[in-house]
Amino acid sequence: MSVLSVGLIVNPVAGIGGEVSLKGSDGSDLQQKARAKGGVPRGGPRAQAMFDALGETRHSFDWVTWSGGMGERVLRNSTTGFRVLGQCSDPSSSEDTVNAAQAMLAHKVDLLVFSGGDGTARDLYRILGQTIPVLGIPSGVKMHSGVFATTPAAAANVLRLIAQ
Repeated sequence: MSVLSVGLIVNPVAGIGGEVSLKGSDGSDLQQKARAKGGVPRGGPRAQAMFDALGETRHSFDWVTWSGGMGERVLRNSTTGFRVLGQCSDPSSSEDTVNAAQAMLAHKVDLLVFSGGDGTARDLYRILGQTIPVLGIPSGVKMHSGVFATTPAAAANVLRLIAQ
C-alpha cells in the first residue's frame, strides 16, 4: 500500500471567542474583541494534541500544509519530511483557508485534516465539496458540523485506523 498524502490546515484563531463568551471567532472585529477579553486561540493547541495522541503513527503519512500558524508550526513540532505548499497572510483569514484548500486539492491529497470550527468547515466545503475525505479536529466555539471528530484524540484514532 502506498503512503497516503494528508493535508493539514490549522485555523490559528479558531476558538478564540469561546472562553470569553463570544458566539464565535469569525471576523477580525470579533477576534479583536476576544483578545481584549483575554481569549486564547485553540486551533494550534488542539492540532498539537491530535499529533501527541497519534504518536509514532504520525510518520505513516506524507504531510503537506500551509505556512506558519496554519499548520507548519504544528508539523515542525510533530514530524519531519512535510511540505509547505504556500504562504498565509498575517493575520491569516478565511481567504488563506480557501487558498490552502485549493492548493491541497491541486496537490491531490488523499485526505484533509483541519483544526478549526464551523466557519473553517464551511470555507473548506465551499472549495472541496465532496471531492476528498475531510476530518475535523474540533477547535471552534460552535461545533455543529458532522465533519468533526469528538476530540483531538478521537481524530488521532481515525488516522491510526486509516494507517493500518
